[in-house]
Amino acid sequence: MLKKSFISLMITGAFAAQANAQDVRLVFEYSQGNKAKLMQAVKAAGGDIKVELDQDNAFSAMVSYDAFNEIKNSNAVKSIEVDAQRKVIPVSEYYSNVDGFDDIAPYGIPMVQANQIPNMGGKKVCIMDTGYYQAHPDLPSMDVDGTSEGAGPWYQDGHGHGTHVAGTIAAVDGNGGITGVLGSDEASLHIVRVFNDAGGWVYASDIAGAAYDCADAGADVINMSLGSAFETKVEQRAFDRIERMGILSVAAAGNDQAATHNYPASYDSVMSVAAVDLNEEWADFSQRTAKVEIAAPGVDVVSTYPKVGVYDENGNVIGEEAGPGYVYMSGTSMASPHVAGVAALVWSHFPQCNNYEIRNALTASAKDLGDEGRDYKTGHGLVQAKAAYDYLTTNGCDGRGVK
Repeated sequence: MLKKSFISLMITGAFAAQANAQDVRLVFEYSQGNKAKLMQAVKAAGGDIKVELDQDNAFSAMVSYDAFNEIKNSNAVKSIEVDAQRKVIPVSEYYSNVDGFDDIAPYGIPMVQANQIPNMGGKKVCIMDTGYYQAHPDLPSMDVDGTSEGAGPWYQDGHGHGTHVAGTIAAVDGNGGITGVLGSDEASLHIVRVFNDAGGWVYASDIAGAAYDCADAGADVINMSLGSAFETKVEQRAFDRIERMGILSVAAAGNDQAATHNYPASYDSVMSVAAVDLNEEWADFSQRTAKVEIAAPGVDVVSTYPKVGVYDENGNVIGEEAGPGYVYMSGTSMASPHVAGVAALVWSHFPQCNNYEIRNALTASAKDLGDEGRDYKTGHGLVQAKAAYDYLTTNGCDGRGVK
């Protein structure tokens, strides 16, 4: 464990980086039985409690530098760390509205072989994002619920990123628009809205709390098209615990065109997903690291989207009218939901498998790309639904697989 003096130095640096002596958001881990004592100390020092993570004996709070110095030596404190920011993984510059689809499958669907096996249902995907435009006719509504983490109603999405991700996973075939990986009303979704309409950022403790919301909702797979640099203990513990609970977590590797790790994608308990294009070529914006595990389509991906609408001061339409629409986006944000959807699709045929066995099947059956074998750009290769199905048909699973 890091010594308190070193942790104190790191946190002091975080305060120094803030302009105008702004408060910093920290995660406080308390010794067993000392939650009330430490929370009271934080409040007494003027801190503002944000997220309580009882599973990990921790909570986050906004505190001043003076408050930190007042609290840090309390015997109720086990550890303190900076609560790292997490953002919607930004899309690249290709971003244009389109209309007029008539029951099409975006190129990513056949590329990941999602059109070769049907969805048998019974597996729930949890999507942490900007919300879900429930009024879109292409999106399922029968088995969809959600949690709003203070960012607005889960069933609304004034940003669009979450609705785009949801469409890639679950847009319903035959509704006159596009189809997603699961492609039927059998899709089961839980939406955790962590970002507001501006996108903005949240914190690692928010993501940890959202992961537990997914678990409480009975999710089998979690998709996170979000992240940023800097790992945190509280977030890593949460996803390690989520993995032990039998849930498969999938996240975007990042779009920084760099060989640096993004989190939560780079935790061992999370699958890190890189992006490739229509020609199965690695996207040059996609992160390249030893943590990249698998790849999926992430360039010029079309999916569902809410049109915001342009009106004058009297409410008259002066541009595009609000309503359901479609948009092309690029990014590892678009690749991650292909993998999350394929995981749920394959798992629906083998409900006796556990999350380790599904993860192993996806990597063992991936289509090798780039350098032979696993590489830093595309990991084990392009995710393949039918190949994973065939792998499990041949090799079987019994729910006792391990990482």
